Amino acid sequence: MTKIEKEMLIMDALGLDAGLVPVLQKHGLNCFGCPSSRGKSLEMAAASHGVDIDELVADMNAFLQNVSE
Repeated sequence: MTKIEKEMLIMDALGLDAGLVPVLQKHGLNCFGCPSSRGKSLEMAAASHGVDIDELVADMNAFLQNVSE
């Protein structure tokens, strides 16, 4: 299983599984629809929206883990 890292670009993370969109939304990140998201890392997006990056990454990885089981 590929693991989400905070340095990943938003679009690269979503390329792993589009089902991650609701996880981003749960954390208040709607960046996936923004043109700048193509070059923005999860860490950059989280910082600009006041989101705890470690919690976001943990939730994203938990989602991927559940999908792969």
